[in-house]
Amino acid sequence: MMPENTSSGREESVSGGQSHTTFLGLTANLWRVALVVGISQLSIALWKWEYSIFLLQRIDALQMGLVFSVGTAMGLIGSFASGAAADFVGRRRTLAAGFIPLILGLLAMSYFPVWPLLLLQYGFIWYGVSVFRVMSRTIPADEVVADHGRNPARKMMMVTMPLWLFDAFGPLIGAFMMSLGFSSQDLYRLAAWVAASAMVLSIGLVKESLPADTVRKARAGPRVSFRNLGGDYWRLCAGMAIFYFFFTAAIQYLGNLCTSDWQVDTVTYGLTWSAFSFTSALLMYTASSIADRNLKGGLLFGLAGNGVAYIVWALGSGAFLMYLLNITWAVPLIIWVGAERSLAAMCVGEEVKGRALGTYELIMGLTSIFAVSFGALVWTLSGSLRIVWGFSGLGMIVATVMVYALIRGIDLQKLRDRC
Repeated sequence: MMPENTSSGREESVSGGQSHTTFLGLTANLWRVALVVGISQLSIALWKWEYSIFLLQRIDALQMGLVFSVGTAMGLIGSFASGAAADFVGRRRTLAAGFIPLILGLLAMSYFPVWPLLLLQYGFIWYGVSVFRVMSRTIPADEVVADHGRNPARKMMMVTMPLWLFDAFGPLIGAFMMSLGFSSQDLYRLAAWVAASAMVLSIGLVKESLPADTVRKARAGPRVSFRNLGGDYWRLCAGMAIFYFFFTAAIQYLGNLCTSDWQVDTVTYGLTWSAFSFTSALLMYTASSIADRNLKGGLLFGLAGNGVAYIVWALGSGAFLMYLLNITWAVPLIIWVGAERSLAAMCVGEEVKGRALGTYELIMGLTSIFAVSFGALVWTLSGSLRIVWGFSGLGMIVATVMVYALIRGIDLQKLRDRC
């Protein structure tokens, strides 16, 4: 049954013979998941915006690249492990357990932010982050299956709307606290308490979204199901891995670019980050709905738009252009992520969605490990972050063409029918 839209934004969807009221495309349980994911993101957003600046005061660029690479490596291990665990023990338990390494890493970094302990601390943090991010994909993917493949991008992205709102408030709170004299380490301690609150809420509010018969099917099948993921899934992975290499080669050094080449102070940089996140949250419903109309076209538009944004980052300067760029950059990023997550989830069967999305994160994470270090090497050899961003932007545009060639044969109607 198709939903009946009302002026209030509420809809009626039918799955499994039962009618579920939704608001802005999400069921009550998805809104509870969205709240937990949003608070989880706040535990990162409080300090992540200035983390590269904090690191450069203690270690050199190559060591900083190694910290990010170790974090990425731990994140991809967490992605793969949590994806598998989610299929076998359920989404809710996996989500709650992921907060333990996140809290431990934040507390350790707040008291002992020294080399080489920074490697382990950031690694623990990113392991935990990867878990709640994978669960923010798998739980909506369960709802997409239950709703027979309708509006996947809207479900996958609207569940992250609170994430973007908290991501916007994080730098504002962090910048305000630092202006009052608090240190980066104080932000890490506060973030640990926020993560602990999210863990409690995940246990008390989130309901299991994976049907019991699907768990039984997952347990009866192979533990690692690479062969069962299908050609469409692997073609998407191949193309996106190329894109992710260029995207992640520069993105970790955005704070350094803004406070040096763009000539803005740390607080202004934090405010522009917030402007980006607020814009993303406000546009989430509209942009994800656009992506649902043509998932492949939306993905290509989003990828190309991000490449253009990177080139502007390489050439521009000044606070006004930074605000303008952050606001406009939100549009292609939302459409890209919504279309990408939907395609990755729809390309596989319901009993392997957790492992499929975890494997997807694993592949992109492996790519990012090399990309972050590559970006640090280019920065060291050239002495210019503008070169890193310009090269990455051009690479992203070339990668968009390659993604088009790889995914053009994916039959979207067939994927929806399978759901």
